[in-house]
Amino acid sequence: MEATFIFFILLAAFSLSILGVFSYEPAPMQDFCVADPTNLVAVRVNGMACKNPMFVQADDFYYSGLHINGDTRNSYGYKVTPVTVYQIPGLNTLGLSMIRIDYAIWGANPPHTHPRATEILTVLEGTLQVGFISSDPQNRLITKVLQRGDVFVFPVGLVHFQRNLGHSNATAIAALSSQNPGVISITNTIFGSNPPIATEILAQAFRVDNKTVNRLRKKTISDNIIKDKSAARKRLESRTSAALSFNGQVKNTGTGRQDAIPKNNALSSKFLSHTFLLSLV
Repeated sequence: MEATFIFFILLAAFSLSILGVFSYEPAPMQDFCVADPTNLVAVRVNGMACKNPMFVQADDFYYSGLHINGDTRNSYGYKVTPVTVYQIPGLNTLGLSMIRIDYAIWGANPPHTHPRATEILTVLEGTLQVGFISSDPQNRLITKVLQRGDVFVFPVGLVHFQRNLGHSNATAIAALSSQNPGVISITNTIFGSNPPIATEILAQAFRVDNKTVNRLRKKTISDNIIKDKSAARKRLESRTSAALSFNGQVKNTGTGRQDAIPKNNALSSKFLSHTFLLSLV
C-alpha cells in the first residue's frame, strides 16, 4: 500500500515536471519582469526583455479603457480592444491577457485562431452565436448561442468565431492564457500573405477561378493597408507613452440586449459570405 502511494506521488511529480517543460508560459523566476520594448539588443527567450526593477512604476501594471465602447464602423462590424503585454508591460512572462470585443448589429468576429492561448469569453451585453471547429479529420462545428452572463471556451489553436445575432450592439470580454496570444485571421492568412500564395494553388484549393482569387486578394490587401496604418499610429502612441498605454479613445456606439435565435447550429451561408467572402462585394 505504501509502495503504491509512493509510486503515485512520483508519477504526479513527473507529470508536473513534464507540464513545466511543455507549458506555454514558464513559471517566473522573479517577482515580475516588466517589458522593456526599447531594449532591442537583449536576448529574448519567451517574452520581452525586462526593465530594471528599480525603474518599475505602478503604471507598468495599469491600463484604463475597457469601459470605452469600441468603434465597430468597419466591414465586419466588430472591434477588439486588447490588453496584452503591449498595453500592460507588467504582464510580461505572466501568461495571461484579456480583450474587450464590441459588435455592431449583425457584426461578426470572423474565423481566426490564437496560436498561443486558450480563450474564455463572457457576454456582457447582447446575444452572440459563438463556435469553434475541431481539427481534421472530423472538422466538427461546436457552436452555441450565448446570452448576457454566459461563458464559452475556445481551445488553443482552434479556429473560432463570434457573431451578434440581435438588433442592437453587443459586448463581450475575454481572458487568454498568454501575455501575447497572437491572432491568425483565416482570410488574411490565405489571401494576404507576403509573399502571396500562388493564385493557381488557391484556385485549386477553393475550386474557383483565378479571377475570383485575385478579387479576394485585392480586397484583403486593401483592408490590411487600412489596418496597418491604424496599427502603426497606435504603436507610435504606445511607444511615446511612459506606460505604453493603448489609445482607446473611440466613439461611443452604445450597447444593448439581443434576443434573436439562429434557425440552426450550422454556419449559415450569409455568415460565411459576410466574413470570408466579403471581398467579392
